[in-house]
Amino acid sequence: MQGSLCVRDGVVFVGCEERTAHVRSFDLDGRELAAGFDFRAPDGGRAAARGLDLDEDHRLWVADDAASALRAFTLFGAEVAGVEGAPGGDRRGELGAPVDVVSTGSDDGQELLVASAGVRRNAVQRLHLGSGRTSSLRSLGRPDERFRRVRRLARLGRWIWVTETGAGRIQVFRDGAFHFAFTLPAAGGAPCEPRAVAPLDDGRLVVAVGGAASGLLLTDASGRPTATLCGGGPGEGRVVEPNDLALESSDAHEGTRLVVIDSDGDRVQVFTLGGRCYGAFEGLRGPREEPTP
Repeated sequence: MQGSLCVRDGVVFVGCEERTAHVRSFDLDGRELAAGFDFRAPDGGRAAARGLDLDEDHRLWVADDAASALRAFTLFGAEVAGVEGAPGGDRRGELGAPVDVVSTGSDDGQELLVASAGVRRNAVQRLHLGSGRTSSLRSLGRPDERFRRVRRLARLGRWIWVTETGAGRIQVFRDGAFHFAFTLPAAGGAPCEPRAVAPLDDGRLVVAVGGAASGLLLTDASGRPTATLCGGGPGEGRVVEPNDLALESSDAHEGTRLVVIDSDGDRVQVFTLGGRCYGAFEGLRGPREEPTP
């Protein structure tokens, strides 16, 4: 099992799954803000919340790889839109099993950046909802090269970052064209397996690393590590197999908050960019328990 999250205006939206997928919302202190909602596949089968993002119209887009669909919900859990995937296909405009989604723009200008699971040429696609146009990013800039197990996407302005767990690298695109790719150096003999990336406005990156070298790294714009924000481990202020991360930016460096989900999708922690941990909120899976009257 995995977990996913996004942060908007101080609200943390968390997706996790068992046999049923759950979406819940918290403030940055870990206080639950609303009842959240659960959902299953349209046929009643298993659903997943592998990746999620809140758009400017307050619709929550969920990458549901279990149902091979991209799904949109209101904050109250009503499903209002969706795009069906075709797991066996690999054509432009044809989603596979979506694992992450990033929304930009609104109304006729809204675009979704979607990643699909597996080894695929068209694993990362841009869907323009107003016009219906689609385009695919080219892995390493080559028309026949395949992406290898894309796990996470990130976008900031003209820039897109694609985290490929299967290749152990992060590809960087500018205006939809391949720019460069980087890998992270081994730590203590253990390979660094990138899991997610969060870009800062000043060009630096926060990278979540899994495997034996689990931790959070701060890098420069080229991907060269400059600091370790936290190492691996089960204790508070450390991470175990991080699944996703997001930033709540602030004009002041010390005010930026880094939100990380780890421990098999069952724990969220909030850090500063200096590596200080503000605490964790746990027990995320399962429906919210309402207070007893």
